[in-house]
Amino acid sequence: MWPFTRTKPEPLTAEQLRDKLFAAVASGSKSKLKAACQQHKQQVAENLETFLRAPQEILEDDQALDHHMRCVITIAQCLAQQCGAPELINRMQRVDDDNPFVKWDRWFNDMPERLERLEYDALISEAEELAKETSKFRGPPARQYEAFFNGRLGELLFGSGRVAEAIEPFQTALKLCLDIGDGEGEIAYLRNLLEVHRYLDDGQAIATAERLLETERKYQQPTTHTERRLRLLRQGEPLCRVVCIHDDKEQELEEISTITDGSYRFEFRRNRIPLHKVMVLTSQANQLATDGQLADALEKYYAASEVDPYDPDPVYQSGMCLSEMGAYDQARQAYAEVERLAPGWFRSRTDYWLADGLEQGTISQDEFQLLRLLDDGGLPPEQGREVANRGIETYPDFAPLYLFAGNFAEDHEQAIAAYRKGLELVSEPDLESRLLCALGGVLPSSSPERKEIVKRAVALDGSLVAIASAKLIGLQL
Repeated sequence: MWPFTRTKPEPLTAEQLRDKLFAAVASGSKSKLKAACQQHKQQVAENLETFLRAPQEILEDDQALDHHMRCVITIAQCLAQQCGAPELINRMQRVDDDNPFVKWDRWFNDMPERLERLEYDALISEAEELAKETSKFRGPPARQYEAFFNGRLGELLFGSGRVAEAIEPFQTALKLCLDIGDGEGEIAYLRNLLEVHRYLDDGQAIATAERLLETERKYQQPTTHTERRLRLLRQGEPLCRVVCIHDDKEQELEEISTITDGSYRFEFRRNRIPLHKVMVLTSQANQLATDGQLADALEKYYAASEVDPYDPDPVYQSGMCLSEMGAYDQARQAYAEVERLAPGWFRSRTDYWLADGLEQGTISQDEFQLLRLLDDGGLPPEQGREVANRGIETYPDFAPLYLFAGNFAEDHEQAIAAYRKGLELVSEPDLESRLLCALGGVLPSSSPERKEIVKRAVALDGSLVAIASAKLIGLQL
């Protein structure tokens, strides 16, 4: 037998128990906190609500509320991890419909899946109500959630095409972050506001970008992207351009002065970012078109354009769909609209030429389908080479076939011959620039002709990607 008996915990009221453990937390002594938790763990388990419910007298004091929450979390972790008493932490984590924080987190978690189902109207309504609900709670955590909900409301309005309405919730979220000292949130919502003003073209984008840059510097965050964006805004941002991605680092073409090792690729950029609802509708339409449901796909493309009349992509895809349906004049009109919205978007210039030729009868449906097979069929090189060469035998004056014959050629000599023949026949600048760029890429590096080819390609009102590629080739000369 032990020569002494263990002291039983002194009887404390629930409030006295809470205050004693809070004092142990405040002492900063881990051993003192562990001893107190070990001694009173059974009483804590019997009085969970006292710990979880903040005293009435501190409900109007944000700092006191924050201190209360931090103490409860620290005690719960000590009890669970060091005293074998997980009741408090389990109660805090328990999914409870009456717990607003749990409800709010569930809403955030469900949001991405609901967006893919285009539940914008319901989500916007719910976000408005949840933003109002969080504003009634006190303390920094509640202010953080209030900022989140206003931010999500802004994103939902922006993403569904109600762009101007997104300004107010983004500004509210920004102010809340300023109030609670959330620098990351300040930067995020200033970026959101910058995209709104870019989209609206309301004259406020430059001032917003300047404020964003100042905030990034204040919190010692990277500023390269914002500095580049600000230069573009001051110069006058083009409707459409291509940028170069070198080893995952984005650069404007004029920023590249030398070619180094690594991978290079080009991506399109517009003066407005795409809206999420448009991307979902366009993706759905693309799948319908792939499945051969062209009329249904066309309806989706039109719906996407109604949401965002500035986005060229659904218009461009509708042009492809209309060409497949034999509505060549409508396809031609679609590609003309793409050129107005985003000059040089992907291959819209060549596609306009094709639709025009199909409408005028200078290009046959067989030539068009042959080109689609070579361009979109995902053919392996050997099969692609056979299809291109067989097409040339049947349609020797159809210039696009020579681009693919060169791309699928077995060696550089065959490729050069194919590209040269295509250049003899071509009359369309977009296709000509692609042929020139392809030829410049396979000619020997010592060839004096490459310099002239680059000059010709850059001077054309042709493919933006081909022109960008030609500029990089020129840097190697």
